[in-house]
Amino acid sequence: MPRKRLLHRLGYFYLALIGFFGRLLPRRVMLWFAVLIGNFYWAAMKHDREMVRRNLSQILEDPSSVWQMVRRLYVRYAKYLVDFTRMDLLKEKHLRRLVLGFEGKEHIDGAISGGKGTLILTAHLGNWEMGGIFLSLMGYSLTVITAPDVEERLHDYRVRLRHEQKIKVITLDDSLASSLAVLKALQANELVALLGDRDLFGKGVPVRFFGQRVFFPIGPALLAYLSEAVLIPTFVLMDPHDRYRCIAEPPIDLQRSGNRDKDLAENTQRIAALLEKFIRNYPDQWYTFYDYFSRHKAP
Repeated sequence: MPRKRLLHRLGYFYLALIGFFGRLLPRRVMLWFAVLIGNFYWAAMKHDREMVRRNLSQILEDPSSVWQMVRRLYVRYAKYLVDFTRMDLLKEKHLRRLVLGFEGKEHIDGAISGGKGTLILTAHLGNWEMGGIFLSLMGYSLTVITAPDVEERLHDYRVRLRHEQKIKVITLDDSLASSLAVLKALQANELVALLGDRDLFGKGVPVRFFGQRVFFPIGPALLAYLSEAVLIPTFVLMDPHDRYRCIAEPPIDLQRSGNRDKDLAENTQRIAALLEKFIRNYPDQWYTFYDYFSRHKAP
């Protein structure tokens, strides 16, 4: 069995396990276990640990802090998984104790009032799944764009947890049908959330990201171009006390010169710059366990 598929299969069983215990034990106890589990994986997964080190070495200005940040990232990720598997237990009263602030709500409400749909842009940063639940429980109609997982059971597990919180899911592939489903949701003036930091289909455009030329997904800029939807960067980030705050930035100012290719390239660069700012501020919450800058390297 290929290593990647094996890791994803183990990931499914791990999520199922902590999901089971998460229904029996309080969150504070599960987070204590998460510290142990995060440190265990940090020590045991040498290959992935080295990949994280390479990524953070590109991000952090102080080389002496890299290894400490790598370890902290593993613990943060273990805590993220605890909250992810407890998503279906969350109600509005619980969420208000867990998410302590919502900065920039007016940007989302303003985009909705425009009537052309709203793209919620985020990254593999903080707890993007918590962001979806938060927006759904706040009363927003939300559709999440997701990519298929190597392990089908893991993909189905994630979709089920989202559906239980009344979050609609569109699994993105190379077909026209999935793209039309996204555009239909935007035309219905819904919020459509998507991750914008990984070029999964090899169709991205080169951008400058942390001083390197890498391929970034063209999807967010293209959807905004085709639909005229507003593109709002939104993140849910964990604080030192294991609580969250939701931050919605002002809409990204998108170039519309009439030259499609030029506009898409420029707007994708603007997206990359915004994501870089947040990742630089929260490097231990950017959960990327492969050599990002090598895999997505652009000429």
